[in-house]
Amino acid sequence: MFKTNNTKKLSLGIVGGGPGSWIGHVHRISSRFDNHYEIVAGVFSRNVKISNKFGNSIGISADRCYLNYKEMAEKESKREDGIDVVAIMTPPSSHQIIAEKFISKNINIISDKPFAGNLEQAKKLFKSIKKNKKIKYALTHNYSAYPMVRQAKILVEKGKIGKVKMINVEYVQDWSDGSSINARNAKKKLKWKLNKKIVGSSAVLNEIGSHAYHLAIYISGLKGKNVLADIKQISPKIKMDDNAQVMINFSNGAKGMFWTNVMARGGVYGLRIRVFGDKGSLEWVQNDPGYLKLNPSKGAVKLLERGFHNAGFSKNFSRIKFGHPEGYLDAFANIYKEFAVSLKSKTKKRDFFPNEDEGFETAKFIDACKLSSKSKKWVKIK
Repeated sequence: MFKTNNTKKLSLGIVGGGPGSWIGHVHRISSRFDNHYEIVAGVFSRNVKISNKFGNSIGISADRCYLNYKEMAEKESKREDGIDVVAIMTPPSSHQIIAEKFISKNINIISDKPFAGNLEQAKKLFKSIKKNKKIKYALTHNYSAYPMVRQAKILVEKGKIGKVKMINVEYVQDWSDGSSINARNAKKKLKWKLNKKIVGSSAVLNEIGSHAYHLAIYISGLKGKNVLADIKQISPKIKMDDNAQVMINFSNGAKGMFWTNVMARGGVYGLRIRVFGDKGSLEWVQNDPGYLKLNPSKGAVKLLERGFHNAGFSKNFSRIKFGHPEGYLDAFANIYKEFAVSLKSKTKKRDFFPNEDEGFETAKFIDACKLSSKSKKWVKIK
């Protein structure tokens, strides 16, 4: 694992992720895995009573349970013991405006995905981050932090599969719980995801498609050049994007096939990526995350196991020995730990955690997909 001599914990504030929030629970647990953070402040709900009660239940003092994120940013920035980092885990369209408030106060950011609700917001946020040299930004595209995904990235960088020629990535879920979505039950089943002002430009692309595209560019080291997309909505009456199929041309000439769906019956976190080069291919499946399949163009298929034999690099991101399962929370925790180490380090050590550059790339990809689907033409990612 990453090591640092600086044992002082970073003070962490939280915006969102209150009672009933599954992703909030994930963030809080992950931040505490490696003893780099102490949660000291937060605003967890728009309802002040609920927010304060929840804050107190996790040990935050009453004077640091705030009315809203603006008050939190203002008051924490003036305290001698104010927060070092804020973790944002609110719906997509609020990410940019909340992050910018804390950036203006020189407070570091860890944000849940996506980078922003739409491309316009992404441009503003990207500019604000780059302009402020006093802060760092991390984006929790947590799948990129799985040990064997990191192993795949290094194998591609070392040329083990040669020049990347094709990328096939898919991520499917079932938000319907196996039932048909109609005008009567849509609001109950899908809640805020129906509201474009909250979910942003596309529910399916912002919520899970951003993960799939990020995984493709993270492992391959490539960027998308242009796309031809077909995006479907649930129905003419329920105008929420639920399926996206995209052909992608990448920067080096490689071709990509991308599919994401949130109404795939029986689709339980079906995230899968295959990267093909001129010397072989790699395959990783999130439901079996401790393994990476390396298939050379000549010779036997190799099944690499986390932390074992030819997968030594993955040990750097593992907490337990090979042969024992490790996964989702650990990947989230890797990002929290890497960000802490980066903030504490005085050296220019390579960062592996996703940042604003990758966040901006996913925002540009999603915007191009929407334009392509509407025009039924290839659209340049720009």
